[in-house]
Amino acid sequence: MRNRIFLKALVALIAVIATSMLALDITIRQTWESSLQSDIERLLVQNAQSFALRVENDHQHSLQQMALEEERITQTRATIIAHDGSVLADSEADPRTMENHASRPEVAAVLRGKVGSSTRLSHTVGVEFFYVAVASGDKIVRLAYPLANVKSDLARIRTALLHGTAWALLLALVLAIVIAEIISRRLRRIVQFAEQIAQGNLSARIAETSGDEIAQVASALDRTARRLEENFNDIQESRSELEALLNSMTDGVIAVSPDLKVRWANHAIGSIIHQHVRIGAPVVELLRHPDFLATLTNALKSKQRETAIATSLSGRRSFSVTAEPLPDGGVVSVLHDISEVERVEKTRRDFIANVSHELRTPLTSIRGYTETLLESDMAINESGREFLQVIRRNAERMGRLTEDLLVLARVESGEEKLDLRSHPVRQLLTEAASSMQENARSSGVELTVEHVGDWSVLADGYAVQQVFGNLISNAIRYAESGKKIIIGAHERPDGIEFFVRDFGPGIASEHLPRIFERFYRVDKARSRESGGTGLGLAIVKHIVLNHGGAVRVESVVGHGSTFFFLLPKA
Repeated sequence: MRNRIFLKALVALIAVIATSMLALDITIRQTWESSLQSDIERLLVQNAQSFALRVENDHQHSLQQMALEEERITQTRATIIAHDGSVLADSEADPRTMENHASRPEVAAVLRGKVGSSTRLSHTVGVEFFYVAVASGDKIVRLAYPLANVKSDLARIRTALLHGTAWALLLALVLAIVIAEIISRRLRRIVQFAEQIAQGNLSARIAETSGDEIAQVASALDRTARRLEENFNDIQESRSELEALLNSMTDGVIAVSPDLKVRWANHAIGSIIHQHVRIGAPVVELLRHPDFLATLTNALKSKQRETAIATSLSGRRSFSVTAEPLPDGGVVSVLHDISEVERVEKTRRDFIANVSHELRTPLTSIRGYTETLLESDMAINESGREFLQVIRRNAERMGRLTEDLLVLARVESGEEKLDLRSHPVRQLLTEAASSMQENARSSGVELTVEHVGDWSVLADGYAVQQVFGNLISNAIRYAESGKKIIIGAHERPDGIEFFVRDFGPGIASEHLPRIFERFYRVDKARSRESGGTGLGLAIVKHIVLNHGGAVRVESVVGHGSTFFFLLPKA
């Protein structure tokens, strides 16, 4: 890590320095070369113009002498040319052997009235020259500077620049190494700090005193670590409080992963299963109860809360199991011991059943003797007969109450097993209407069956007729004379929903949540007058629940009531 950071920083700095030095070297060299060529050209023009004045005004020396002297003074090759291009004098060659110069570019430029210049290889001496020519009266003077001198000067300049560049690059390299090491050291501190945070050491800190970007990054990371430590401490504190709260519960709480392995369990779970809870173990090793495992599996699949009753989960104890999906895909389950509640409930049901059963015999005797007295020829005055009628009515009412209590006890306890078969919906409705038609007609109420489709339900036919009997009896009891009752069914996604609708006085909204409770009466006085026991709707509810269905009621005061019960499709 250290070498990678250092080498990357060093290479980057060297690349920047080398590029800068190369660009600087090329720029300076090109500028220098251009400046040198411009100076040579300007100097040649000035010397050529001075030479032209001398040639035009000096009549004491020959042209050849003046050319040689000009070469000695200016260190250039001097040539005097006639306007027809013939060479009159030259400082380095015999003019008589030289070819006509009228076609030379610099000479041609002078003939056009300009100062001529060009760079080329001399045919006479075989050396590359820079030529400058100007007019001198009826003649043309030309000076030529050998470019070999210029190239040697440029070579010296390049050598000097290369030496300077090399020294500057060496110095920059040393500085780059120092800077790269400083940057690398600071970055290594940040990396080491990040590794400590990744390993869980949230108390690690990094101190930077400078104000550059690296220091800003380090400061930001330092603030992040401080905030993470605070949040982690808050989470740990909240987790400790939650664990203390869950461990203080008498209900068992267990959390499992998506692959049904134990993540966490409170102390109550250990006392329920009578063994040590091993975190990470499959939950099936701890609790093999099928209802418990099915509840967890269903909650995982449906992503919704699931509940169930697990009997004999721990010895003879029973538990209500609630499984709630977790955001990460796991499930947390709560096991509540309902053994005592079930025991009390069973005791209550047994007591009610036993009392009801014991009451049947004396009530039957009372009714029998009362009816015998009323039908006998014994001399009984009107007051006596009225008393006997009261006794018979109350005995009949007590008989109905005991019968309903026995039915409700059997339904609640599940002792009355259902004979589930496929039944056509139309047939169930027709049978219910036929069995209750006489009661409805005697009360002046019209009982009709709404048209339904060709559906079938999975149900116990006798139990469904009990449900219809209770609901239609209530509707007849509360439907005013001349009104009607409609029974029918609708198809729903989860089954077939039957209904019994009356057009009586309706039920106030405050009574609807408790309407299916045992002994709950909306109008107690009217219920007593009509002989109701207050158990009919409770029996309806438990029969439908035993079918895996549901009951509900809709009512508006003054517009009647509609009772619904849902049964599964066949």
